[in-house]
Amino acid sequence: MSRSHRRKLVQVLLTEGGAQIVEFNSPSAYDELVLETTPLWRRRPVRVRVATRSIEQRDVDRLVERVTEHGNAEGLLIAPLDPAIPALEIPVSVSAIGALELAERMERSALIAWPNRKPVPAYDRVTTHRHLERGAAFLDPVGLRWLPVVAFNELPLDLAKEHLLPQDALERLAFRLMTSVFRFGGKRYGESMPGKGLPDALLTFAESSKNLVGALLDCKAAADGYRMDSDHLLRFQRYVSEMRPELEERGVDVRYVVVLSSEFQGTAGARHPFHNRASSLRKSHDVQLVYLRAVDLARLAVTVQGVELSPAARERLDWASCFENGRVSSGDLDAMLEAVA
Repeated sequence: MSRSHRRKLVQVLLTEGGAQIVEFNSPSAYDELVLETTPLWRRRPVRVRVATRSIEQRDVDRLVERVTEHGNAEGLLIAPLDPAIPALEIPVSVSAIGALELAERMERSALIAWPNRKPVPAYDRVTTHRHLERGAAFLDPVGLRWLPVVAFNELPLDLAKEHLLPQDALERLAFRLMTSVFRFGGKRYGESMPGKGLPDALLTFAESSKNLVGALLDCKAAADGYRMDSDHLLRFQRYVSEMRPELEERGVDVRYVVVLSSEFQGTAGARHPFHNRASSLRKSHDVQLVYLRAVDLARLAVTVQGVELSPAARERLDWASCFENGRVSSGDLDAMLEAVA
């Protein structure tokens, strides 16, 4: 891995939690980045050095001197060429991590992709993440800015203390978002009712004064995107078979199985595996399979919250027409919003 590529990966990791890079230097022995963080009310500078060779005690000592000289809050020494940190004297003002810990952090980051098992900065995710952080900072009582992160099977730093699995967080956030922002009715199952063999949630919306449309929601946290296998198809068919009779008695017409995930694996266009799975579900149970990306749903929610769309307008959103597209795009969601805005 080149020095430049390592630096870009480290930069993504360092800024994932909202820190800003305010200074960069690149002498021969290391790349140095100075970040501004806000642990409480005051912005604090942190000095980070990414070594270009195996580190020695002198590297630690020089970083300590630099941190002290500039009044930095702390220093971090990253040693990507050392599997673990050698036996060095490291004071409390400086931390150090080796290659193994760095690799673990990269694997846990939703902003780093692994095509062909090689880490690369996922700049499209970085852009979306920062957009949602800015847009949701004032508007977000439901955690929608976290939705794309947990969909990639990672926990954001803000949720780490909750001791949740990303899958469980995705289920909770998705249902909260759908019911509070978009005013769906329904009931959550998923991790709140383990072992019951149920979808993550039932979502309902009114098509007329006498008819409720039902969508069975299943959330799939997936680092590399979701791909439906035959077991999942059978499970979705069972959900419909077992739940439909009771729901119909309650006046709910089950028409959709909605899968919410980070991405959906497959070749774009008519050859995407979605089409065979959707056809099977339509033929066997007369329901439409729907693929919905978490990032697209979060973007729509930010817009709806930002323009303060009225409750009545939110209830007029034409989810039926949107879901009938099957593979729902951001353009489909934008068009649905434009029709009522």
